[in-house]
This record gives sequence, structure tokens and C-alpha cells, in this order.
Amino acid sequence: MRHKLNVYILVFAFLAFFSCKGNKQAESQDGSKSASEQADHKPATDDCGEAHWSHHQGEEGPENWKDLCSGFADCGGSAQSPIDIVTGDAQKADNLSAPKFSYGKSKVDIINNGHTVQFNISGENKVDLNGKMYELLQFHYHGLSEHTIDGKSFPLEVHFVHKFSDSDFAVLGFMFEEGKANDLFSKYLDSFPASKGAYSSDDMIDVLSLFPENKSYYNYNGSLTTPPCSEVVNWYVLKTPVTASKEQIEKFSKILDNNFRPVMPLNGRAVGVYSE
Repeated sequence: MRHKLNVYILVFAFLAFFSCKGNKQAESQDGSKSASEQADHKPATDDCGEAHWSHHQGEEGPENWKDLCSGFADCGGSAQSPIDIVTGDAQKADNLSAPKFSYGKSKVDIINNGHTVQFNISGENKVDLNGKMYELLQFHYHGLSEHTIDGKSFPLEVHFVHKFSDSDFAVLGFMFEEGKANDLFSKYLDSFPASKGAYSSDDMIDVLSLFPENKSYYNYNGSLTTPPCSEVVNWYVLKTPVTASKEQIEKFSKILDNNFRPVMPLNGRAVGVYSE
């Protein structure tokens, strides 16, 4: 009896050994398959500082921003910018009023960050927008325009980015059309970095002089137009464009290299209008 018991124990141990070995091999094969599948699909990352994105179509393009990093999830949200502004649908709103600018002058501090050409702002430059005071942080350019008006795009669009709080930004934007040479471009376009880089001088810019004289605007709630696409922006898109010469537009457009996000669905949002 004891002999039979010993045999049973040996057989059980033998079967258990090979069963365990088989399970490990199966787990190894499943693990290899998973790794192969991950290699074929770029995984999202939580470290958005390491997430590379582009304005051009492809794996890192606008259509995939929301999947590049968990922090870019808002890029797939329902209140995204830019939009096509249909002028016939914009409604006059009693709560909208003329911007009250408290702009001064700023030093010339230009940076090409690989996505746009940006002027960083120094000094006290603020604007009162419908009873709330926002501080100007920077302005930057897109070519072609990001917003469209009745389906029409413009060669350039500039965004003046203002902050009230971490969850409340206001962006004043306006378009460029071909015409008289632009004074700012005449002075500094040759100094705009053509790739990542910076240029600065002690020259001072009169910031308000960069705006069109007429400050009528369209207004809607939206987002940043680049990752992380946070839906924290009150947009003011001015009706009146400014001008730049054909040569200036062509030269600047080559630097910007189509750094615009395509228009996003309105998804029922209201667009208000204020006219001077």
C-alpha cells in the first residue's frame, strides 16, 4: 500500500510540473503577443511633456491628439476650437460690450517653439472684457487661419492670450488679409526664427497699435487650439482683419508651415456678436 502511495505521489508531482511549465509557456506566448500588439499601436502616455504632436496629418496630427496622452483627452471634447463662424447665426447679446484696453508697451521677445512664432509680453497689459479683467501673456500666429468666417479661411490669424485664472482664459484673435504692408512685420519679420529659436531686443512695441481700429467681435466658449485643448477659453474673434503685403504673408507662411487646427463641430454652442 505504501509503495502504491509513493507511486501516486510521484505521478502527481510529474503531472503538476508539466502543467505548471505549460501554463508558464502559455503566459509567455500571451505576453509576447501583447507586446507585439503594443508595438503596432502607439500607446497613450501620462507624461504629456514627452508626447510629441503635430499640426500635420498623421500619427501625431490633430485627428489623433486626444490619444497621444491622457492629459490631451480634452482634444476630443465637445466644446473645442477653432470653429467656423456662420455670421447669419451669430446673435446679438445684451451682456457683450466693447473691450476696455489697458495696454502699454512691451519689449520685443520672440520665440519659435516649433509650433508657432510667439511674442512674449512684458509690462502691464490688461483688458476688461465684459466686467472681468484679463492679463495679456503672449500673442502668436497661425497660417492658415484657424477660425473660418462663413467657410472662408484667411492667410494668417493672430491670437492674443489673456489669463484671469487657471480655468479662465480669454483669447482675442483677428485675421490678416493681403494689402498694405504690416508695420510689425516690416520691422521684425526678418528676425522671426525660421525654426526653434529666439530673438529679443530692447525695442518696445505699442501692443494696442497691432489691433484693427474697429473692435467689433464674435464671442463663444471654446478651448485652446493646441494640446492639451483645455476647454477654458472665452473667444473673441474680431470682425475686422488687418493687412500684410503679399511678400510678408508668403514669407511668414513658410515659417508657420500650415500650423492650424481644422475647424471643430459647434455642438450646439451659441455664438454671440458685438458691433461697435
